[in-house]
Amino acid sequence: MIDTKKKIIQKFNAELGSDLKGLEKIYDFHQCLTIQKNEIEKSLSMASSEAPSKVKVVIENVERISIEFQQLEESSIEFRDDIQKAILGNDKSLEMQKVINVISYLDKSLAYLNLIKYVEKISAEVQASLAAGDDEATISLYTNLTDISYQLQSSTCHHLVNYVKETLHFWHSLIKDKLSKEYNDILKALKWPFCGSNTNSVNTFTSETLTKFKIITEYLLHLQLPEESTKPVVTSALLTDFTPVCLPISLMVRPLRQRFIYHFIGAKLTNRQDKPEWFFTQILTWIKDHVQWVQKNVQPVANSIGFNHVNMKVEFMRALVQLAVEKLHSELSVVQYDDALFAHLVDEALGFERELRETLFYPATQPATVFILTQAHIFVKWINMEKKYATEKMDAILSSNTAWEKLSSSDSDDIKVTECADAFLTLLTTISDRYKHLPQPGHRLQFLELQLELIDDWRIRLLQLLHENYENPLTSLMPCILNTLHYVATVLEEWGVTVHFLQLYFFKKQFEAVETATLKGSDMTNNVGEVEGSVFDEAVALLRRLEKELINEISDSVALDVKARSRPYRTDKWFAMQSAKEVVSLSVTPSGYSMFQELATQLNLLYNTLASPLFHQAWKNLAAHFDQFLLEEVVLVNHFNTGGAEQLQYDVVRNLFPLFGLYISKPESFFPLIKEACILLNILLGSVMLLLEALNSDDDIIGKEILADIGVHKMPPDLVLKVIRTRTDITYV
Repeated sequence: MIDTKKKIIQKFNAELGSDLKGLEKIYDFHQCLTIQKNEIEKSLSMASSEAPSKVKVVIENVERISIEFQQLEESSIEFRDDIQKAILGNDKSLEMQKVINVISYLDKSLAYLNLIKYVEKISAEVQASLAAGDDEATISLYTNLTDISYQLQSSTCHHLVNYVKETLHFWHSLIKDKLSKEYNDILKALKWPFCGSNTNSVNTFTSETLTKFKIITEYLLHLQLPEESTKPVVTSALLTDFTPVCLPISLMVRPLRQRFIYHFIGAKLTNRQDKPEWFFTQILTWIKDHVQWVQKNVQPVANSIGFNHVNMKVEFMRALVQLAVEKLHSELSVVQYDDALFAHLVDEALGFERELRETLFYPATQPATVFILTQAHIFVKWINMEKKYATEKMDAILSSNTAWEKLSSSDSDDIKVTECADAFLTLLTTISDRYKHLPQPGHRLQFLELQLELIDDWRIRLLQLLHENYENPLTSLMPCILNTLHYVATVLEEWGVTVHFLQLYFFKKQFEAVETATLKGSDMTNNVGEVEGSVFDEAVALLRRLEKELINEISDSVALDVKARSRPYRTDKWFAMQSAKEVVSLSVTPSGYSMFQELATQLNLLYNTLASPLFHQAWKNLAAHFDQFLLEEVVLVNHFNTGGAEQLQYDVVRNLFPLFGLYISKPESFFPLIKEACILLNILLGSVMLLLEALNSDDDIIGKEILADIGVHKMPPDLVLKVIRTRTDITYV
């Protein structure tokens, strides 16, 4: 009530305001309130035309909701009754399930106890067969135990699983001891291993002994423990890559292992750090002496019992390779601080690996000595040592007194291979042979980077030698260095398309794509496209550029020497020479003897000192030089009468072209300017006048056609006019 009063007062204050004169508004306010009142009463009046319909709708909705509520209430009562009935039924089911669970538990317990009883029964039978010496029955019972162990591998009954495993291991140990003793006795009867005094005893045993050997080999193969329970014992974390070999091979290798330890472990004279080749050679010798016998007599036994997946030859090799790896690992820890011993040990380890892979066909999937050398600290030492010794070797190659002499091999006469080039490529080949068996592309790429670094270093050293011996290019080291550059670049191009270096190029692009994708945060596949090129592209490009610069320098030097002898020829009286009709016969212009002789000498010297492809580049450069020189320094600066024109043509056709013709066919095609100049100087006067008329006209097509008719194709019209103006029989206004 109080709130309503406040609202009324606020309404009056808002309408009338604080001005007393505003009280006149009260009449209007009263009238407005009256209207609102009437409207409200009208809307609430039952006599109104709108009210009945609205009220009726509301009443109908309320009645409908009331009916629905009653229906839902009845349904809920029925549903509650159904639930109570279901609960009563489930109680009976739960009681039944409890009985079933008890029966199931008892059944499993019985099976559990029966399995234990069965295992104990097998154990008792194994014990009896062992006591009776019945190896076949013993192995048969043991395989039953092995099958049980395999079946229980996924079981959650851990105590039962452990019990079966322990039982299996117990009998495995006893049976292994018994069979191993018998196996060793048979191996002695076979005079195994076939080394030392037994070298020639391969076929001296009886067939009965061999048959017994095969039988026990079969037993030993069956005696293998399940892989899940095998725990290989290794002396180093590095040797975990060597999975245990099968039991018969292990026993066959045991006497060889004992011999190896005797000779190469301890203070024996055969155990020398400076002679690692001794123990590597011994391992290879044992493999070669025994592997065929193993393949012939052990592999068929394995195949007959379903062990086809086991390659006994590889198993035997792997067991002996492990001896070498263990020895290498122990030696590396000692000799890594002595560069000479370390380098020698790495050389022998790589040679051992190469012999295994290439000669004895040891599978690439099996580990050998290389994986020891690629361990981080050893690999860093190895690659640094390679760089050091390669640099020293390169110094020795370049400083050799015979470094620039040509090899005597007849098949290299055209390319004039130097000892320096051959030795450097041999160095690179040696490095490739040393790392090509590395399994990881990343390691091979590091060696490739070393090779590329050596190539660039070698190029820089050749540049330094050029600067130190700079004199007359043809009599200095430049031709030899040129031949060396050309041969090395050519060989590198050939290497680049071999499988080995194409693979490395692919891996290199892959690594670069990964790095780019990582930096940009994009998908790697967007950065990998078709791989084109080779790993030596950049190195070859630098060598070729240097080669081109030196060829141009030699060509320019020869051209300068020839031009130095050309002054009398250039300043001869070409305007006052006798024509062919006035002399008995034409001969070389006397003033040109010295120049042409120098040209012939220099060409012969280039031919004898440069490789054939380089010589072809040089004479082409020289021909272009001399063609331009004769046109600019002889033709365009002189005037020619008929005799002078004929003499120049004789010098070019009968002397210049034959000089180059000794080395190429159709030399005239490389002297287009002087050849066409001679044509223009020797054509008849009438033809010259017609040609001038055509060239001075506005029709360029006709001028070109006339020039083509007389044999002028390369020389532009303005130059043709300059040449014609040198004729003394043409008068110009």
